[in-house]
Amino acid sequence: MSNTAIVVYNLGLLLFGWHRILSYLRYFQQEEYSPKRLWGWMVQKKAFDRRGALVAVVTSVLAHFSTSSSALVVVALLGCLSFVIIVRFIEVDPRTSGKIKLNMTQRATKIAQVSFAIFFALSFLWMLCVCPTCNSASLGYDSSQIDAFATMAKLSILLVITPPLLLVVANLLLSPAERSLQQSFLNDAKRILADVDPFIIGITGSYGKTGAKAALGELLTQCLGPTFWPRKSINTVMGITRSIRENMRPYHKYAVIEMGAYNIGSIKRLCDFTPPRASLVTAVGIMHLERFGSPENVYTAKSEIAQALPKQGILVCNGDSPNARRMAREHAHDTTLLYGLDTNAGHLDCRASDITFDDKGTRFVIHWRGQQYPGRTPLLGRPALSNILGAFTMACALGADPAYAVACMANLEPVDNRLVLDRKACVSFLRDAYNSNPTGFAAALEVLKTLPATQRVVMTPGMIELGDQQFSQNKQLASEAARVADLIIVVGVINRNAILAGLAEATFPTERTIIVDSREEAFSIVQSRCEAGSLVLIENDLGDLHEGRVRF
Repeated sequence: MSNTAIVVYNLGLLLFGWHRILSYLRYFQQEEYSPKRLWGWMVQKKAFDRRGALVAVVTSVLAHFSTSSSALVVVALLGCLSFVIIVRFIEVDPRTSGKIKLNMTQRATKIAQVSFAIFFALSFLWMLCVCPTCNSASLGYDSSQIDAFATMAKLSILLVITPPLLLVVANLLLSPAERSLQQSFLNDAKRILADVDPFIIGITGSYGKTGAKAALGELLTQCLGPTFWPRKSINTVMGITRSIRENMRPYHKYAVIEMGAYNIGSIKRLCDFTPPRASLVTAVGIMHLERFGSPENVYTAKSEIAQALPKQGILVCNGDSPNARRMAREHAHDTTLLYGLDTNAGHLDCRASDITFDDKGTRFVIHWRGQQYPGRTPLLGRPALSNILGAFTMACALGADPAYAVACMANLEPVDNRLVLDRKACVSFLRDAYNSNPTGFAAALEVLKTLPATQRVVMTPGMIELGDQQFSQNKQLASEAARVADLIIVVGVINRNAILAGLAEATFPTERTIIVDSREEAFSIVQSRCEAGSLVLIENDLGDLHEGRVRF
């Protein structure tokens, strides 16, 4: 009878184990399969399993007090049922829920399968070790049977907390095959690049890379010829590899490659893979300061794109960013151009003036080589205008007709969640939810202030990955928001103290400050508190890794 109890309990344990492996795999995937970063996240968020361990502890205690094999089966059923309740009713399927869902790629599937195979093997091994070999058919009291089940329950306490470790072990075991597969894909992409031989323009920056890439890709396609560029925010070697293999065609004349930096050497690796003949630097700021350690390290990492250019290459830098301007000075090439919106910082080869915002976008005048070109774009905000100004400068440096390039700007479309106006009959939204930074936050507040509205609302969890400047930057931007907003909704806990300190410094009324724990609660407040004609700025939307407390 105790054998039956152990088997029943193990069925629930295996179901729970598979679910918990997937739950942690979602975060492991978001941390790019880095064991160090997964562990750091778990420690920071205290994201250790409690529910499964509690079930195992209670089950083992109840087993000790059982006085018959029948009672033992009841305890096993309760333990199994508890695991099922956790999986089916308390927690959600990470493959279908969460802001960033678990993407069961080929790599993720293999890691999950190997992890579960180890989990199953451990569970089966322990079950064989503790199953009684005698008196198994007895229906009466048998202390050996009860001790066996209690031992199994105790061992399961250790087993339910192993999924993060199993994921790391599985990833390690699969690494040689994964590296071989990635190298095969990389070689295939290099072959395609060599066959097509497009003129490659690399883009990097602390922010604005994706917007500038999309704008430049469109301008080059319209003005000079078919252009390839990876969509969305794809900026890693393997992401670009996949995009080249799936989407690059023989007729592509140009290729615009966004280059992300995760550490010093990242951009050099990308430049070795896709050697640029021209480079656009959107900004060099303090984004991802926690990752790099210091502003100087950020500059060093971003400078790799300028160092990779041939001497006759084209370097276009944002003159409004001091370190981008510094890069143009320290790594000058035969063609080095500066663009920007602020002439106080120094000479600009291309600039914009007479900037105004309305519901239909932005109007401006571009100054380029002694000529003025009035234009408009559906995009909103100075950062977006700066991005398309950089794209315009690069396109013209490559031979595009300036007047035609400015005309093409009227057809550019906003990149998702980067200061996109969503006008509704009642409450409208200004969505700037992607990866907020100090420059972008300030620009979003400027647009919020400019556009007509009966009530202006800021909904934000603040900015992250700013290192030792995170508190001060969030405090400062909260003070600026207080001068624009009628209502401020503070989401989550990660920057709550800094935002509240900034609001207090600006003497923003406490009755117009609302604190919520989640994005869902914030939207409920918007529905209940916002009047017709309100405009809500959604500034940043933290992913699962950063938002709130994780409970397992």
